[in-house]
Amino acid sequence: MRRTALAVGLAGLALAPAAQANPVSGVARDLAGHAVVAHTARARAASALDYNGGPVLHSNRTHVIFWQPSGSGLSFEPGYVALTERFLANVAADSHRAGNVYGLSGQYTDSRGPAAYDSSFGGSVLDTDPLPQSGCVEPPVTGPGWTVCLTDDQLSTEIQHVVSSRHLPANWGDVYFLVTPKGLGSCTDAASTSCALGGQLNGYCGYHSQTAAGTILYAVIPYNAVPGHCQSDNPRPNGNSVDPTLSTLSHEHNEVITDPGDDAWSDSSGNENGDLCITNFGPAIGGSGSAAYNESIHGGHYFLQEEWSNADGACQPRAPADSALFSVRRPRGRQAVKLAGSAGAPGRAIVAYKWSFGDGRGGSGQLISHRFSRPGAYRVMLRAVDSWGDWGVYARTIRISARR
Repeated sequence: MRRTALAVGLAGLALAPAAQANPVSGVARDLAGHAVVAHTARARAASALDYNGGPVLHSNRTHVIFWQPSGSGLSFEPGYVALTERFLANVAADSHRAGNVYGLSGQYTDSRGPAAYDSSFGGSVLDTDPLPQSGCVEPPVTGPGWTVCLTDDQLSTEIQHVVSSRHLPANWGDVYFLVTPKGLGSCTDAASTSCALGGQLNGYCGYHSQTAAGTILYAVIPYNAVPGHCQSDNPRPNGNSVDPTLSTLSHEHNEVITDPGDDAWSDSSGNENGDLCITNFGPAIGGSGSAAYNESIHGGHYFLQEEWSNADGACQPRAPADSALFSVRRPRGRQAVKLAGSAGAPGRAIVAYKWSFGDGRGGSGQLISHRFSRPGAYRVMLRAVDSWGDWGVYARTIRISARR
């Protein structure tokens, strides 16, 4: 197990086992003191991500724990919670579509298939449990001097308590994001070697891990909108301090999908797909200035980092779009309709053709016949599935006349 962070330096950091019960991976390293800007040159790795034999997530269900400890004076800014929930709901709604950065994950596979972009949103919890005693010290030299600081062991304990006390699911594929408010600092260990705002090594914007027993996959997402840290100078298309946090959340989510147990996909230095692209954002596709956005997910606008694509040997903002089409051999009367599907997915193979005939029935296969039981207009849909688990969809209305 590792904990994964977002920024330049900590990705793939593996701390000594003695320092913590469940070592960190997927650390999104902080670029403290440097503005993270859009349109940086594409990062290229000396070698691609390698498969290390472990499982990927073929589907995932996300949950958010917003920890706002009672009596602490710490709280989330207006809109912060709602925009985070909306982001994960939008990610879920666009599942299997190649139109955003999540569509790249399916190229990473295990023996059972791709780390498909197949997400659902399980909801959120507002956690008001009081704070335990601080277990670490955030370095004031690189931040605003937050006095509350919790170690990963303390944060992991809180996640387990919330999941258990609220009877929340903890199956393989359930992913918990612990989102903390401004002023709640964290470090990977009690020695404060790596903290949200700095440390002996480097700061981080977030990381992912799993509980010591390996029963809960989770990511810690601190407050990122601290000047000089964690993409805080990037555009904020939602006009909220949560915008840089959502890029960190996307980073960690994609890494949990492709390397949930720290034994699936990483390079020789332990970097995961998000780590290799931490300064890469690609061009804006809408908006301008501080309102620019580079990803549109189910109608939501976001400014997110790119993810590494082995298929391209580079960071990418999204997978190439799939295409699908079908032709119809029109019947006389109500004899069987013959349908022929065609589809394409640049750089991927089409592995399945799935049909919905608009009459409550479906089928599969590139060439298919179907008999409608009565005349009428039917909305027929073809879903072509590519080897990454992304879909191309095409639909049209077919009119069936009465038998003559």
